[in-house]
Amino acid sequence: MRNSVFSTALLVMVLACGPAWAAAPATAPYNWTGFYAGLNTGMAINDSGYTLSPSGSFLTNPLYIPTNGLITDSGNLGNVAFTIGAQLGYNYQVGCFVYGLETDFNYDGTDNTSYVNRPLASPLSGNIVHTVQQKVDFFGTLRARFGYTPADRFLVYGTGGLAYGNVSSSSNVAFTSSGDNYSGSSSGLQAGWTLGAGSEYALTKCWSVKLEYLYIDLGSRSYTYAAQPRFGSSFTYTTDLDTTQHIVRVGLNYKF
Repeated sequence: MRNSVFSTALLVMVLACGPAWAAAPATAPYNWTGFYAGLNTGMAINDSGYTLSPSGSFLTNPLYIPTNGLITDSGNLGNVAFTIGAQLGYNYQVGCFVYGLETDFNYDGTDNTSYVNRPLASPLSGNIVHTVQQKVDFFGTLRARFGYTPADRFLVYGTGGLAYGNVSSSSNVAFTSSGDNYSGSSSGLQAGWTLGAGSEYALTKCWSVKLEYLYIDLGSRSYTYAAQPRFGSSFTYTTDLDTTQHIVRVGLNYKF
């Protein structure tokens, strides 16, 4: 009897709640549309290069033209540095596709020095000793994003656009046999381009995490510097510096 009453009561509850359960809406798919802001941190992998070339009277004095190739050097500047920054952007979703625009500004810890001390080839004598230093203080980007959502809350995207950064460099070239010495420096804002890809996952309605890779090319800069007074200002050296980096980072975004 007691089991019969319990069974009847349970059946009444199921029948009563059935319409309510049927009317409960299903969870809506996540939508990426909206403004967002966030923070990021990761690694800046330097992939820059330089060339030191004689210039000025080295190119016009007939005593030096045959030896110009012997006193030209090239090298790489590479290390891994810390980077941290913030980003702001907007996404617009149409079906499974997401279109967006993002800007970011980041501290960059890149600071490299290349040192070379090598003997000069005949007919020259002694050694050429040079150092080239490069430092990137910060970088920023303004990029378009184009993404696809293979699963709810998960976004994969490609991105590209403008990149800029503050790059400083200094160079010193010395010849042990003649004693002449050349020193110069350059610093300033440089503009270039960036291209990359990433993925992002929405943890909640507002919070998402991302993993991103960017290749950044800040272009080339050249600066020329004269010899010490004993050789006069007509003998010069020129440093050509190409600044490129690989950025690997994680980020946290809040969608408004």
